[in-house]
Amino acid sequence: MLNELGPHLTHSKATDLLKRIEHQDPDQSLPGEYELALAWAVSKVAHVEIDRPSGSRTPDIYSRNLLAASPIVAEVAAMSDDPLSGETLMRRAANIMNGVARRVRKVAPEHLHYEFLEESEYLPANRHSGGRTRYVRRRCITKKFKMDAAFEGAIRSWLKGSDPLPPFRWKNEEIDVVITWRDWVHWMGNTFSRMPAVTYDSRENPLYELLKSKAKQLRDVPEGTLKAIFLGDAGCSLLREIRPIHGRREVNGDEIIRRFISSNDIDLVAVFVPKRTNELAIYNHNNPRLWHLYLYARTLREAELEPLARIRDILPAPYLHGYQARSWHQQRMFDPQRRGHYLPLSWTGGLGKMTIRMSARAVQEHLAGRLSNKQLKDFVMGDHNPFEACLARGKVISAVRFEAKGPDSDDDYLVFEFEEDASASPLKSPDL
Repeated sequence: MLNELGPHLTHSKATDLLKRIEHQDPDQSLPGEYELALAWAVSKVAHVEIDRPSGSRTPDIYSRNLLAASPIVAEVAAMSDDPLSGETLMRRAANIMNGVARRVRKVAPEHLHYEFLEESEYLPANRHSGGRTRYVRRRCITKKFKMDAAFEGAIRSWLKGSDPLPPFRWKNEEIDVVITWRDWVHWMGNTFSRMPAVTYDSRENPLYELLKSKAKQLRDVPEGTLKAIFLGDAGCSLLREIRPIHGRREVNGDEIIRRFISSNDIDLVAVFVPKRTNELAIYNHNNPRLWHLYLYARTLREAELEPLARIRDILPAPYLHGYQARSWHQQRMFDPQRRGHYLPLSWTGGLGKMTIRMSARAVQEHLAGRLSNKQLKDFVMGDHNPFEACLARGKVISAVRFEAKGPDSDDDYLVFEFEEDASASPLKSPDL
């Protein structure tokens, strides 16, 4: 996509996109991927200009003929659950507490689990709530949290106690947390809150704020040009489950975007979400991930928006859901020098010729010393070793070939063919 979009990019813009996509923070990398992918898709179906000046600003995408009605300018954004889930705040607090615990027990960060409690209340009505009181629910952790002397002393005393350690709770104005000692805790799973990533107000929430910030980038767009926001799911439940929720206090993405459209001069919001064809299916056989497109337009008719469906259809099929992509980025699983993403092992045949298809990346990493025998077994081979099964039957490698699987697989196959060989088989009586 970078190569094909290159003629439309300045050197500085290409450098900026590359840096963002390669950034360790998924809140930088995933929006960068969406901006690149959507600009590339527009370039495949219509005229496109990247960062065309509009007053003092440079919106992401301009096209004079994407929609028949008029030219269109679009800002691209992506959102995760982080502003609603408190993930960053909880992880920051856990790191602070782990720093103290490590000085008492060096291995403590590998065992401590933090559950952040919640509180709820009703707030008075305001000018946006239609005269109704507002229900709110909060996770008990703030960005102002810091370790004071009283809390540090309490943690130290608790960690010096006799095993097994009982759960330990600490509460003040900035935090309410229960700390437990477990056999082992993954660094990405050491925090928890029973409160999901939800919001109770269709205006006072991070999604509405994101849309407002993008609307500001489009306020200098000349009259006669449509203003659009292209919004991508980067691990955001408000976008992944965008349709209305009935009989509950929470509001959903559909309500938030409709309220935004009704009170701002944006002509169109297009939401791109990677999901299975059937998200409710128990098994995912013949249930691929596809791009789902949700359109919110002020005056445009459905027929006028058909080119946006062409953009959706030209995008490569998503490999992951948004929340999975965010998690992979956090674990640095897209680093080209980290462990590869392996195609599954398969084999065919029996008494005659046998064939084994094995990940080419895994074979190379094993030969390079990056993948141990145990890791090769755990990640690729499984409990059954077909190479051993071939040898046990007197079959040895008779041919090896390469089978390319294309760029979307991030891997290819080495195909091993086996035939019976006298060097690995006992002598047999001749046919008389």
